[in-house]
Amino acid sequence: MKNTLMALSCFLFAIIVGSTSAVAAQPLTMQINGSAVTVPPGTHVTEGQVMLPIRWAAEQLGAYSIQWDPEARDIVIKTNEDLYQITKLDYYALALEHLPAGLGEVADRVGKVSLPQSSDRDRKLVLVLDSWQEKYERRLEIRMIVINEKQPYPRDSVLYSFENYKGHLYVPMDWLVYLFGANVHYNQATNQLSIQVPDLKEVEQHLAVIENALMPATPQEAMQLWGRGEQIRNGALQYAVLSPELRQQAAKRVHEAGWTTGYSSPWVGSMTVKEAKKLSDTAVEYTVTFPEETSVPPHTTATEKFVVRKLTMDGKEGWFITEMLQSSGYGLL
Repeated sequence: MKNTLMALSCFLFAIIVGSTSAVAAQPLTMQINGSAVTVPPGTHVTEGQVMLPIRWAAEQLGAYSIQWDPEARDIVIKTNEDLYQITKLDYYALALEHLPAGLGEVADRVGKVSLPQSSDRDRKLVLVLDSWQEKYERRLEIRMIVINEKQPYPRDSVLYSFENYKGHLYVPMDWLVYLFGANVHYNQATNQLSIQVPDLKEVEQHLAVIENALMPATPQEAMQLWGRGEQIRNGALQYAVLSPELRQQAAKRVHEAGWTTGYSSPWVGSMTVKEAKKLSDTAVEYTVTFPEETSVPPHTTATEKFVVRKLTMDGKEGWFITEMLQSSGYGLL
C-alpha cells in the first residue's frame, strides 16, 4: 500500500512539474492589431517587459525612417502618425477620468462619454528596469526623438534600459506606449505580447465626441473648465474652451512644449471669482485668483482676466474664451 501511494505521489508530482515546465517553455508569440506576426530575433522577456528591437517596433508603428547619430547618441524616428492628435486624445481622457462632479452639468455630459482604452492609464509605465539601475551607477543615455515632419509635434525622451544585441537596440515594450501612444499588453500566463497601433479615424471620432461633451453651455462652465485644466496641468482641457482664434495660438505653444502646462511647483490652487462683469448678453469678463501653492506656505496669489463669449462652433452654440486680458503663465496662453 505504501509503495502504491509513493508511486501515485511521484506520478502526480511529475504531472505538476511537467505541466509547469510546459507552460514556462511556451514560446513568445506576438500580435499587432489582432493579427499574429513573426517574433523578431533576440526578443525576450525581462522583469515582465518584452524587450523589442526599436527599429522593428517603430516600423510596425508607422515609422518610415530611423536614423542613429552615434556622436549625439540620438535616434531620430520619422513617422506619418498624427502624434499631435493622438496625444491630445490621451490628455482629454486623463482629464475626463478625474473631472469633479462639482462642475455640474458638464460633468454629467462627460460621464456619458465612452473613453478610449489606454495601457498608459491602466498601469504605471516601466521605462527604467531595476536590473539596469543596479548594473549602472551612471546611466548610459540615448535620446529618442519621434517626429512628424508635416505637423511638427516632437515626442522625445532620454532612453534608459536599452540592450545591444548583435548591433540592434532593444528597449522595454512600455516605450512604445510612451513615445508612440500604442496600446501594449503582455500576458505572462500565455507568453503573448499584443500591440494595438492608434487608428487615426477612431482618434478623430473620440476627439469629436469629447469636445462636443465639453462644449460649455454657460460662461461659468467655460471659466471652470479652464481653471480645472490649469489645476491638473492639462492643456487639452484648456484647449476645449478656447475660441478658434485662440486655439491657433495655443496649438503653436503645444507644438513647442506639449500638452502639459504650468509647473510641478508651484501649482494652481482653488480658483476664486473676484469679478464677473457682464459686457453684453453674449459676453462676460472674468477676473479670477488662485493661490500659487507649494509644499510650504505662505502662498502667493496669481490673477487672470479673460473674456468669455457665446459662439457657434461646429453648428452648435457654446461659450468660449475669446480674449486673455491678463495671463498667469500657468495655462496654454
